[in-house]
Amino acid sequence: MQEQPAAAPQRPMPQGAAGPKQPVRLDSAYFDVAVCRDCAAPLETPFCGQCGQKRARRLGWKDLRLETWQHWRLFEISSVQTLRRLITQPGYVAREYVMGMRKKHMHPLKLLAFLVVILILVISSNSFFEHLQYSSRADEEVNLMFQKVQAYANWSFTTGIGAIFIASWAIYRNRLGYNSIEHLVLAVYCQILILAAIILALLPSMLWTDPAAVRTYKTFSSYLLYGVKLAVVAVAFRQFFLVDLRREWPRLVASLLIYLAASWVLLRVYAYFVLMMVRMQLD
Repeated sequence: MQEQPAAAPQRPMPQGAAGPKQPVRLDSAYFDVAVCRDCAAPLETPFCGQCGQKRARRLGWKDLRLETWQHWRLFEISSVQTLRRLITQPGYVAREYVMGMRKKHMHPLKLLAFLVVILILVISSNSFFEHLQYSSRADEEVNLMFQKVQAYANWSFTTGIGAIFIASWAIYRNRLGYNSIEHLVLAVYCQILILAAIILALLPSMLWTDPAAVRTYKTFSSYLLYGVKLAVVAVAFRQFFLVDLRREWPRLVASLLIYLAASWVLLRVYAYFVLMMVRMQLD
């Protein structure tokens, strides 16, 4: 009977190649390992021979800017995959991205820009805001002020990114070796999912013409969105920082309270500066 050839020995996994759910600390040594951070294949050249991704480096301000410029392609498979996974795994998507798995995920700033454009289009055609405008008989200066305030308000989503960043940095800045840019990546991915929820919440009021019905729905949806925001941030923090809920739930609750407080403060500071800018333009 012919002997079967012995199975080839399994090549050991390089450090950190098993995936983002391992508590691997991010530092320079992590990225020095010659392994593709997207598919875990060994690297012998600057580009992976298996998936084609360029060798990942740790994110910094320069890298974030260059990757945004180099990868500005709106419609690609990674866009669909990123959006689909963000619904249930926002923290894991962010952790995979900062760990170097960038080919499979859409760049966070590119996805954010896409959703901001959609949000502005939805807001500009939303019947709720139309019913808030003054009539043609109203003072023209008041109408102009309203238009300018509404235009600046379209960018209030930036306060959400700041609030998420403040909460994550305040509670988890020493966790797993993340730097400030990596905390910012998490905040952007969280806000992307929140913006998607806001867009979906605004869609029904685009079809209604009754001001009373629109206002009632607006009140209801605003409370619902608070719950969605807290859920997104809680899930993302637990996944990104690999939080053990049984032992570390008080820290997670503390981070959510900081997020709520930071959101409240930043939104009001933003509103104050918007009004100041509008007054300066009208003077």
